[in-house]
Amino acid sequence: MKPGKSKSGEKLWYLFSYDIRDAKRLRKAALQLLGCGTRLQYSVFRCRLSERELERLRWELGKILAKEDDLLIIGLCAACVGKIRAKNKNLDDWLEKPKGYEII
Repeated sequence: MKPGKSKSGEKLWYLFSYDIRDAKRLRKAALQLLGCGTRLQYSVFRCRLSERELERLRWELGKILAKEDDLLIIGLCAACVGKIRAKNKNLDDWLEKPKGYEII
């Protein structure tokens, strides 16, 4: 499996960063990302998405962004998430929740 790719339905963390040159497009893109994740900094968002959700979000953002705008999407594997360091931020919600077992 390629880095950043998930098994079917499995969700991974993605960082989205943009440089959008028009205020109207910037607001639309920010609202789209807020609907899927959390703002970390002014133009940086984190989203926990399945492969299908990621492709849908990329499609939605593609309808908003113009040719002169920039969008960077970085997929984070579990090992990468474990190496995240931040100042004045609570990193507990980045950590993977252990998968539970269902007794039948």
